[in-house]
Amino acid sequence: MRWGVRDEATDDHMTTELCMREIQNCQRLSMGPNFVVFLGQKYGYRPIPTYILSSELQLIRDDLASMGVDVTLLDLWYKKDSNAVPPISILQPISSILINFNNKRVPKLQAEDQAVWWDTLTKMQKLFRKGAASLFAQGKLDKDQTHNYFMSVTEREVINGFLNVKNTKNHCLAYIRYINNINLQNLKKASLYVDILNRSLDTEACKLLADLRDVRVPNRIEASNIQKYTIEWIGREGLDVDTHEEYLNHFITHFYKNIVKLVDRAMRKEDSSAQGQIVTEILQHLHACNNSVKVFYGRKEQLVRIERYMLGTSDKPIVLYGEGGCGKTSLLAKSAALTTNDWFAKVRPICIIRFLGTTPDSSALTPTLISICQQISYNFMLPFDQIPDDLVPLTAHFKQLLTYANQQQPLILFLDSVDQLTGAQDSNKVSWLPTRLPPYCKIIVSCAAEETNPVVSQEYHILRRMIDVEENFIEVTALGEELAMNVIKMWMRTACRDLTNYQWRLVANAIGKCSLPIFVKLVFAEICRWRSYTRPQDTHLASTVMDSIMMLFERIEKQHGRILVFHALAYITAAKSGLSESELEDLISLDDRVLDDVYQYHLPPVRRIP
Repeated sequence: MRWGVRDEATDDHMTTELCMREIQNCQRLSMGPNFVVFLGQKYGYRPIPTYILSSELQLIRDDLASMGVDVTLLDLWYKKDSNAVPPISILQPISSILINFNNKRVPKLQAEDQAVWWDTLTKMQKLFRKGAASLFAQGKLDKDQTHNYFMSVTEREVINGFLNVKNTKNHCLAYIRYINNINLQNLKKASLYVDILNRSLDTEACKLLADLRDVRVPNRIEASNIQKYTIEWIGREGLDVDTHEEYLNHFITHFYKNIVKLVDRAMRKEDSSAQGQIVTEILQHLHACNNSVKVFYGRKEQLVRIERYMLGTSDKPIVLYGEGGCGKTSLLAKSAALTTNDWFAKVRPICIIRFLGTTPDSSALTPTLISICQQISYNFMLPFDQIPDDLVPLTAHFKQLLTYANQQQPLILFLDSVDQLTGAQDSNKVSWLPTRLPPYCKIIVSCAAEETNPVVSQEYHILRRMIDVEENFIEVTALGEELAMNVIKMWMRTACRDLTNYQWRLVANAIGKCSLPIFVKLVFAEICRWRSYTRPQDTHLASTVMDSIMMLFERIEKQHGRILVFHALAYITAAKSGLSESELEDLISLDDRVLDDVYQYHLPPVRRIP
């Protein structure tokens, strides 16, 4: 979990948050096992909170002060961010106070500041625990609030990856090991296996671990998914490969068999039939649609025109066009949502949504048409084996399927970025689109159109000639300053964020120069990072989309390392059709310069990404 964590994450106290995000990624991506917990006799590192409700910190501070305790350290290291709603206090980056903490060029100064930090951390840990325990005794903090100041990173990981999971049977395994007669005379070696405080066992950590390991974990998992071991401490080293061979072999066998079991169980549930595959494809586009609709705001005039088309008699597709980043995708997604929930609420419309180019089966024309034909056939209970593989008969079959639309089941297709499809004729990527639609069938497509770029606008001009009905073309323009500001304010409220008056003026100035939705999104992503105490010279917004993207790349480089970001983007750019995540990981894993930079402190058993 710690491999590849950079100095910047340690400096900003983001290591714990990175680990929690990685657990979420495993839960999101893994079909079968996604979390295996190994618990021994060490509770582990117990950090102080990076973020605390300002009201809670004030309670702790006041209570400590009333006891005559010096709270100068808390005042120095925590700053109140009033941009958060409600306000939070944030632990400051270490190097903002101890400027040589990351200074690798002067190792002596770096070592001094690092020693000061670890001493400071210990003192603040004691302050928080003393204050939290006192407030808990007074009934001013509940049990969970209090435990937050005593909890280790390990327990937090177990809570997020294991205890809070609904289905541990199919996704989690637990291994618990007890070592008898640990030799505490050899503190250096013993500290690898138990928590040491003042040259003896940390009894508080032992108690917290026992509750987690011996009570909460066993109560949350099936007996078949947990394995316990008890072994003896051997000699000075503690563990010995020869002496503990039986235990190690049993663990390896048990781990292997149970991981395979969980993977097999997940695969049996996976529907690999054509029907199952099309459902997976549909869900991917529905998720994308839902994500776009969540942040949609405005565009009432365009939505009225689209509704009029949907409910009208037009027998031709309708086209949303505009420059890149103008909001065509979001408008199309919102139209799809309104079609099902509002415009056709009295019937059962069949909505087919494709954000072209976002999945393997929606990037090229032939697989896209096949998946659309499969979805139509699925809804009208038609066999899949009649769907051709060759483009010409496939296009004819697609148009034939559209005729199955009826009054009770209107057929509505939403196709975003039709100009991005590959595999059609290079000179005409949209010739497969029907120019005349059967009754109860509507098609809404989007494509790019830029006056200054005829290459980008090529498909748009072809669509103009194919459809030749002015009212069936809706230009999607920039939001305009007022709407763009309203959108940002709505997003900020949703994110529980606010800005100072000065910062709001900066946003207004930037939006006054560009109000394209993509620019608004980039501005929002940037200002969400601003604190109320952020210095004016550090609150900068670009005035163009390209400059905003460059700022984003610079921030990503700072966060993840320039070498990793530079090489990853280079590989993606060099690949003609892009790269899948697994392909990108394989390429980076062959790049020694990236691996040397990523694994600065911890070398994993297998040198690869991730």
